[in-house]
Amino acid sequence: MKEKNSSHCFVRTDLELLVQLFRQFEDKGITDFRELENFFGKNQLANFDDLVQFITGPDCPDDIAIAAEEVLDRLRLASPKRKAVLTSSVEVGNYLADKLVGHKQEELWALYIDNASHIIAEKKLFQGTLNRSVAHPREIFRWAVIYGCSGIFLAHNHPSGKLMPSSSDFELTEDLCQVAKMMKIDFLDHFIVGQGHYLSMREEKLV
Repeated sequence: MKEKNSSHCFVRTDLELLVQLFRQFEDKGITDFRELENFFGKNQLANFDDLVQFITGPDCPDDIAIAAEEVLDRLRLASPKRKAVLTSSVEVGNYLADKLVGHKQEELWALYIDNASHIIAEKKLFQGTLNRSVAHPREIFRWAVIYGCSGIFLAHNHPSGKLMPSSSDFELTEDLCQVAKMMKIDFLDHFIVGQGHYLSMREEKLV
């Protein structure tokens, strides 16, 4: 269920997300597959690469782009091949930079890791303008307990491409380090990504 306040929205269920995307198409006058086919033809969308380029480009309406990006992310996460093993900050940083490239809103993601560095789960926790009040450690570590993970990588994107951490980024990271120490869960790194690049706060000795 979508919950919204002035600065962010919580992640919706898969069904709610699909319903929202279909309704956004209806608002644009697309109510059946023939009209959808015409929409693809008008925008020269001949394959999935074209579709991704359109969704992340300037011509796609923002509301459709945001929902479609999330649908694509969830479809990828549903693949049985997603049990990746990430062994270094460089691998994690590149993985997250590729994952969030082109996203038009700020998003906060957590990767939950087991003792063998396998990804147990990837979860988008917030979407919108992030600050210390909405990106609360309680929500992040609640899922850590549910998944029974041993470590967490955190990441959020700066759509502007500027990778310099804000004061809120520092405050959130400090809060997470304290909670992780108390819960005996490794807080492995906080990445800031934008336009295909990343900054590791641990590599830069900011954690």
